[in-house]
Amino acid sequence: MEIDDTQLEEFIELWIERASQQYHRVERIGAANDKGRDVIGFLSPSRHEGLWHLYQCKRKTRGGKLGKGEGLAELGKVFFHYCQGAYKTLPDKYVFVAPRGIVGSLMDLINNPTTLRTALIDGWDEHCASSITRRQTTPLSPEIRAAIDGFDFSKVEHLTAPMLVKDKAAGPALSKVLGLMPDEAPSGSAPITIQAEEAVYVDQLRQVYGQATGSAFVTADDVLADADHGEHFRDQRTRFFEAASFKRFHRDNTAPGALGTFEDDVYHGVIEVHRDRHETLLRRVDAVMKHASILPASLIGRSVRVPVKQGMCHHLANDGRLKWAP
Repeated sequence: MEIDDTQLEEFIELWIERASQQYHRVERIGAANDKGRDVIGFLSPSRHEGLWHLYQCKRKTRGGKLGKGEGLAELGKVFFHYCQGAYKTLPDKYVFVAPRGIVGSLMDLINNPTTLRTALIDGWDEHCASSITRRQTTPLSPEIRAAIDGFDFSKVEHLTAPMLVKDKAAGPALSKVLGLMPDEAPSGSAPITIQAEEAVYVDQLRQVYGQATGSAFVTADDVLADADHGEHFRDQRTRFFEAASFKRFHRDNTAPGALGTFEDDVYHGVIEVHRDRHETLLRRVDAVMKHASILPASLIGRSVRVPVKQGMCHHLANDGRLKWAP
């Protein structure tokens, strides 16, 4: 409720990028000459010549709600600029983003779409004519009237702060714009069977254990069945899936870029240990795991559990940034 106009627009941009996979492209326009558009979600490459959604951000001062007159004026801008050719199609969805809410009279109009059309036409001279542009008075022309008459006002919606923060997709926006940290990531556990997502580092560890034993293991399952190395291998897989769960959670709930920074911190924290000379490849794995456990690497100031930091090393091996075996 307290963030400024620019922060609110950034919040909505981040939120709809996460909330809807249907958008071909998301753009934040909000400025003095935004022509009634703050944030746009285009549903196709046709952009303003196809389907699009418009999010109009209306931050109000403490205690204030979006009023009926201001809401009608904002709607009037869309029809005016549409008739001026700024966009070839009207939005398929129009959303008032009003963190502090909207007044009851505007709420009643939105919830009764046909009355919203009537209110916009009847109130044009009072609310829209002198509000759309500073340079001139804008009368309700036949062209604008026809556009209003032809529009489906059930496509007009509203969002408030409580509605937004309850949405699971709001995590990255809450993290980046407000600096709020999500809850702890859930723990991960390794499936019994080897998964495709872990194939690279698992095959490297198979070679590591083979060198330590002096006899090659044909499959990862052979390692799991080995009395000397099976338990050690299971620990590595648990760490990998702890990190996998951590990554999935923070991709959805943390500011864009934060997870990548954490991965880089782990890499730079262990790479010199990885490059040291070690008696065997297994000794190298153990040295890196031990060092990762004491790394001060954190995610946006929050400490990270030991198995996650260790498991991140296996993800780095999976991605090719460091290797357990040649």
